[in-house]
Amino acid sequence: MSTTLEVVQSILAALGDSTISIESLTSTAIALSLQCIANANDTDKTHRRDTAGVDSFFWALWDGVYKLAEEGHHGVQERLVTFLKGAKASEAGEQWVVRDVKGGWNTLPLLGDVAKDIWNGPNIPPTVSDTCQIVQDILAGDAPKSSSAPDLFAVVKARQGYLNLQRFAARLWHDVHVDFPRVLALDIVHLGLEIGEGARELDLDIGMTPRALEVEAAAIWMTIAADDMLRLVNNDAEGTSRWAGWKAAFRSVVENSEVQREAVVLAAKVFAFTVLVGVVVESFLRF
Repeated sequence: MSTTLEVVQSILAALGDSTISIESLTSTAIALSLQCIANANDTDKTHRRDTAGVDSFFWALWDGVYKLAEEGHHGVQERLVTFLKGAKASEAGEQWVVRDVKGGWNTLPLLGDVAKDIWNGPNIPPTVSDTCQIVQDILAGDAPKSSSAPDLFAVVKARQGYLNLQRFAARLWHDVHVDFPRVLALDIVHLGLEIGEGARELDLDIGMTPRALEVEAAAIWMTIAADDMLRLVNNDAEGTSRWAGWKAAFRSVVENSEVQREAVVLAAKVFAFTVLVGVVVESFLRF
C-alpha cells in the first residue's frame, strides 16, 4: 500500500502534467485522500480530537502545491486554481477534524497554515547575503552579469518565485474565494506603498526585501484583486485615504522609475477602472 507521501507526490505530479484532465484529477485526488485517511495510523494527528491522517495529508499536499506555484511554469497556476476550486466544491470529508477545526475538502484544510509557514520573503540561496548590494539590485529587478556566480542567478529565480507566489495567493483570494490571503495582501501593499525608504531603514521587522520588489508585488495584487482590496479597505474608517495613498505611491514610483514600469502601469490601469466608494474613478492616474 502506498504511503501518504507517495500518494501526494502522485497528485502533485499529475497537477504539473497538462495532459491530465483537472476534473478527473480532482476526483481522483479526493478519492485517494479518503483512502489514505481511512487507513491512517490513529497516532497520526496533532490534537486528540483530530481525525488521524488529515493533517499529514493536507500539509504535504499544500506544501507541494505552493512549490509548484512558486516555480510558475506556464499554465500550472491555472491548473492549480481550477483544482482548488473543484476540490472546494466537494463535500468529501465534512466530518473530519484537523487541529480542533471541523471541515473537509470544502474548507481546504490547512491551506492558510501552510502559507504562513512558507511566507518568508524571496527564497535566496544560503550562500549569498541579502544585505549585499548586488543581491539587493537583482531582487529589485536588475539582471546579473553573464560572468556572475551561479548563486546570483539563483537569486533571479528566487525573485521570480516570490512574485509567482504573490500572483497565486492573489488568485486564491479572488478566484478560489479563500479568506486568508487578505492579510498577506495588506502586508505586501503596506510594505510596497505605505512605508518610505527612511522608515524602512529604521524598521528591523521589515527585513531586507528591497522596496522595488515589494512595489512590484503590490502591483500584482492590485492587478488581480483590486476589487477585493477595495472591499477590504472600505470596511476601514481610513479606507478612502489609504486608497488615495496607494494611488499616489504608484504615481511616484512610476515617475521616478523605481520599479519595472510595466507592472505598475498595469496596476494603475486597474485602479483607474475600479469602483471607489460606489463611484467609478475617472482615469485619475494618467500616463
